[in-house]
Amino acid sequence: MNKSLNEKLIDLINDIAENVFLVQFVISTIGLVINVPHLLILLHNSMRTSSTNSIMIGVAICDSITLSQNVYDRVQGYWFYGSPNSCMNQNNYWHMYSLLIGDFLQTVFERASFWLGAFLALIRLVIMKKAGTTLKISEPLYGYLLILFLVCLSFAHSLYFNRGYSMAQWDTWKPEETCTGYPANYSEPAVTRDFAGNEILILKRYLMINGVSRILVSVFYPVLTIMLIFVIRKSTKSKALDSRNYEERHRTCRLILVMSIFYVIASAPAGFLEYVALFVT
Repeated sequence: MNKSLNEKLIDLINDIAENVFLVQFVISTIGLVINVPHLLILLHNSMRTSSTNSIMIGVAICDSITLSQNVYDRVQGYWFYGSPNSCMNQNNYWHMYSLLIGDFLQTVFERASFWLGAFLALIRLVIMKKAGTTLKISEPLYGYLLILFLVCLSFAHSLYFNRGYSMAQWDTWKPEETCTGYPANYSEPAVTRDFAGNEILILKRYLMINGVSRILVSVFYPVLTIMLIFVIRKSTKSKALDSRNYEERHRTCRLILVMSIFYVIASAPAGFLEYVALFVT
């Protein structure tokens, strides 16, 4: 009886995982299609005039890389390597190595994107509060330097954990006799990720820092957003604005609020789960 229930539970979990897999693929594909033209617009010379626009370019680039990796991973895992195939080495070197590089790039640019969003709100807030004065942080170069700094910092953090991985052969793969296109007695190595060193200790440190990073973003971003919305609303009341500028600033408030909600949804649960993982690894 218990065995039957366990098998049903496993089947249910596999069905849910497969549906989530497809949903993530669809959402990532749509996000990538929308993000690419957005990035192309931001890259126009007329748009590269302020640090906030520079940071938005950085966010768009980071998101494009993250979404591309998500799409690639889902395509590989679902259509090419999702089901057993005796005529294909599903643990070949280049496939496993591409997954390792993809995971590394995804963590680097996803983390950088979160922090760029938070700094975008912070810089926008400072510029709005100092309206009428020219600030150094409003120059495009400042935005590019901030992008470089955060990407390098995120790169170093991801490298701290991923540098321990290497590809190690664990078996030798041979095609079945029914497989065509292979020479006689053909074989190739089947590899897997191998971690050199104390993986548990390094993983715990990595997860702790990553969890703190996500939680800080999920706390700072809403606070900065609320402060920025108050400043924008105050500016609409204290200055004589035409209806077009008035409506534009209110649209900005709504956009910032929506971004804040999605940033919290994306970062807070993952940060919490990474802290939970510290106690089970």
